[in-house]
Amino acid sequence: MRDRQRERTSCLLVAILFVAAGAVSAVAEPVGTVTKVVNQAQIGSKTAVPGAPIYMDDRLRTGSDARLQVTFRDNSVLTLGEKANVIVDRYVFDPEKSKGEVLLKSTQGAFRFAGGKIKQMSDRQITVNTPAAALAVRGTEFWAGPIDGQYGVLLLTGKVDVSNRAGAVRLSSPGMGTDIAVHRGQKTKR
Repeated sequence: MRDRQRERTSCLLVAILFVAAGAVSAVAEPVGTVTKVVNQAQIGSKTAVPGAPIYMDDRLRTGSDARLQVTFRDNSVLTLGEKANVIVDRYVFDPEKSKGEVLLKSTQGAFRFAGGKIKQMSDRQITVNTPAAALAVRGTEFWAGPIDGQYGVLLLTGKVDVSNRAGAVRLSSPGMGTDIAVHRGQKTKR
């Protein structure tokens, strides 16, 4: 009876270690790489340099007159303008299952996003939450950020659904844009 308990305990420990090792390797896998830095930029508390890995939950920040470009595993490109702050909340790219997901949180400044292979996945979701609205991206390239006291979104290619408490609009032709009034107490920073 004790031998059975030891065997079960050993099997359980091996299973726990196997699951834990898988979780650690999944967390440790980079989702992208810094491809360009102009002036001061950071990944968390570290200085951003070309070639530095980007992981889920990383906070990307730029200083005055700075730019930071990140290329994700699927070749999507995120470019931050000056004094920007973006968190990589979620990134999934699984070409075997034709599944992709990007969830970014922009809390400050302007950025540009250009979808890579993820926009070709049959099961894809690209969302950017900003201080003024949520952006549901439909295989696209767009710019978003503060402009003249408002928050603007400009479509370059594809489609973007822009929504907040005040309503929703779909940008569906290149060059279409929308300005979102900043609510009282809510500030956008250039």
